[in-house]
Amino acid sequence: MKMFKRWYDADVIVSKTINDMEKLPEELQVRCAEYIIDDLLKDVELKEMSLEDQYNYIMRRWYDKNIKVSHAIEYLRLCPDDIRRETALKVQKFMKKLS
Repeated sequence: MKMFKRWYDADVIVSKTINDMEKLPEELQVRCAEYIIDDLLKDVELKEMSLEDQYNYIMRRWYDKNIKVSHAIEYLRLCPDDIRRETALKVQKFMKKLS
């Protein structure tokens, strides 16, 4: 099994989506985050994560600069692989509509 430096690099679709989101202006990153949280993953049962785990990191990642974007990426990380990939594809389409 190949090891990846970042969790999202394990799936080329998810990796491309997150990399494309990073290149967006913050306003559009937030719109994508709201789409992920409020529309795509609102009914998905996610793996448990305590608040302590959620905020126990150094804010060095690009998506940590905005709490909503950070939450959306974390939700994406915690959802099942098949839903993560499906969500990434939908977010790619959403980003095309935004541009």
